[in-house]
Amino acid sequence: MVNIKIGLISMKLDVLVKDVMKRNIKTIKDTDSVKKAASLMKKYNIGSVIVLDKKKNMVGILTKADIVYKFVAEGKKSVKSVMTKKYKKISPRKTIEDASSIMIKNKIEKLPVFEKNRLVGIISVTDILRVEPGLFTVFAENLKLKGPVLSNGDSIFGNCESCGNYSDDLREVNGMWLCPDCR
Repeated sequence: MVNIKIGLISMKLDVLVKDVMKRNIKTIKDTDSVKKAASLMKKYNIGSVIVLDKKKNMVGILTKADIVYKFVAEGKKSVKSVMTKKYKKISPRKTIEDASSIMIKNKIEKLPVFEKNRLVGIISVTDILRVEPGLFTVFAENLKLKGPVLSNGDSIFGNCESCGNYSDDLREVNGMWLCPDCR
């Protein structure tokens, strides 16, 4: 059981990463094209793929942000040059609060899940919010304190701080994260 306190709000959580993570992981080879990775992400409506080397060891993670900021904006060509090589990971026996702390601290939205050096799943902010929407406050408050996951002017996902509706296009306006309708 984990206690979370933010201001006057207190929650008790005992949900483990293994209870929330996705087990059906989509992977690509580090020699594959970025286009192939993007097509796979589109086909399965996912925001990242795990990158494997010839020996099928994880060597990185490729996210939508990597594709936009490194492939499109910087013109890098290969999966190896675009992927995030220094990734964070978590154990399936940790709590979702532990996972959210790692994500907030490192400004990331996805965490590979490893058990004894073996990739067993992946957990995202969306997965966590699906089972514990109360953690939205934790993510939102920490994003305000530490800045958005994406650079200023870009959008993030979550619940609008004005109307409360979920949006994948929240933008900061006067210190509040707002959906397109409330902006």
